[in-house]
Amino acid sequence: MSETWRERLSRRRLEIGIDGPEYDYIQSYIGYYCSEADRKCKEIDMKKTVDEVIDSMKNEEFDRFTRSVIDSVHKKQGYDEQAPTQTV
Repeated sequence: MSETWRERLSRRRLEIGIDGPEYDYIQSYIGYYCSEADRKCKEIDMKKTVDEVIDSMKNEEFDRFTRSVIDSVHKKQGYDEQAPTQTV
């Protein structure tokens, strides 16, 4: 059975180092992160579906991939983990 990026993120979040307010922020704006993950998956292999690309990744690959997705969207959105509240 195929696991979506969002499902795998939820399962692997502690191994990736995503917790607390950062995870809450990601969940609040999950559409942005899913779109970026989809875009990056198509860069990896245009012939596969997004879920096929995600399924083909070992945990370590997925963790690096996901951290790059999150860092990219955080930068675009202006996320600052030191800030007491976030606005987008």
